[in-house]
Amino acid sequence: MTLAAVTLVVVAGAWALRREPAGTAPPPAAASGRPPASAVVSGAATVTQAVQPAASGQSAHAGVRYTFDGGVTGPVLDGAGRLPLRIRSAGGELSAVPHAGGLAVRFPPRCEHYGAQSCARAILQSGPAEFLNPGQGAFTYGASVLVGPDETSKGANVLQKGFSVGDSQFKLQVDGAAGHPSCVIVGTGGPTIYVALASLTVADGRWHRVECSRRDALLTVAVDGQLKGRSAIPSSLSIVNADPLCIGGKGTSANNDQFTGAIDDVYVTKAA
Repeated sequence: MTLAAVTLVVVAGAWALRREPAGTAPPPAAASGRPPASAVVSGAATVTQAVQPAASGQSAHAGVRYTFDGGVTGPVLDGAGRLPLRIRSAGGELSAVPHAGGLAVRFPPRCEHYGAQSCARAILQSGPAEFLNPGQGAFTYGASVLVGPDETSKGANVLQKGFSVGDSQFKLQVDGAAGHPSCVIVGTGGPTIYVALASLTVADGRWHRVECSRRDALLTVAVDGQLKGRSAIPSSLSIVNADPLCIGGKGTSANNDQFTGAIDDVYVTKAA
C-alpha cells in the first residue's frame, strides 16, 4: 500500500493558548501545548544533569534507553545510569508489570471524560535534558507499547520532549479512538507541526514496537519494523529546547494527554 505523506500545518493563531480548557480535547493528531508553569516538575528539575560515561563503544551523548526492569518505585535511570526519571502524579499511580522477561510500566486507567480534573494522571519525567536535542541532525526515538481496544483516548503521549507553541518538540503518541501511532516534530523556526501517522492501529491488546525516525527531509513512523507512515519536512528543521523528557503524558494538568496502557524500552538515539 502506498503511504501518503501526512503534514499538518497549523497557523500560530490556532495555537495561541498553551492549555485547553478542562473537559475539552486537543485537535486530532496534533501536538498539544506546554502545561502551565504550576505543572512543571519541581523535584526532578533540581537533578544535576551530569552525563556519566556511557558503556564501552557508545558515545556519552548518543541518547538514552529505559527498560524499567528495576521498577518504578525510585528514580528510573537509563541504561548508562544517567538522566533519572521520577514519577509525577495527580491522583494516578504507576506500576511495574511483567514483559519479555523483564518489567514494563503501566499507566493509570482510561478516564471516561478526557481532560476532567477528576481524571487520574501520572507520568515519568526527567530534569532538563539538553543533551537529547537533535538540532538539525538525524535521530530516532520510540518505545514498545501495549494498548487495549478500550484504552484509546483523544490524547495519549508515549514520549515527548518540548512543546508545540513557542518552542520545539519531538513526540510519539497514540492519539484518537482508532489507536494509530504517530510521530510529531516541531522546529524552532515556526509553528508548523509535522506528523507522520501510521496506517494501522496498535490498540489490539498486544505489544508493538513503534519507532520514529528523522533523516534529512523525511519523518517516518515504523511499527514492528515495518514502515507505516511518512511526512516530508524541511531539511533545515532544528529541534533545540531546555525541556525534560516526559513519558506517558506532557505533565499533570487536566489536559496532560495521559497515556493509558503499558510502555517499555523507551529510547532516543542521535546519529553519531
